[in-house]
Amino acid sequence: MKLRYVLPNALFMFGILLLSGCTKTAEWTLFYYPDASAIPVMSLQAEAINGYYETLEQCQSKAHGMQRLSRSGVSGFGLGVYQCGHLCELDDKSVLVCKTLSQ
Repeated sequence: MKLRYVLPNALFMFGILLLSGCTKTAEWTLFYYPDASAIPVMSLQAEAINGYYETLEQCQSKAHGMQRLSRSGVSGFGLGVYQCGHLCELDDKSVLVCKTLSQ
């Protein structure tokens, strides 16, 4: 008799675990500047965002791929530079702020 109640509860908990895995938020933001040879003075521009990633390595890998495309002439831009920002958000003045920046 108890098995009838345990099985649906176990399936429900399994479903909750699956859904929580799908809602993991990205911690790294890629800022890519295709026309620049150095990080702009006014970096962290919203229009420079080129994706969100779970790890720094994923962010860097995407940026390096974009640089390879730039070098090959596919994108039509120069080499391009990038920054990966950790835990970026808008402050109370709507300015993008990141806990740390990395290349």
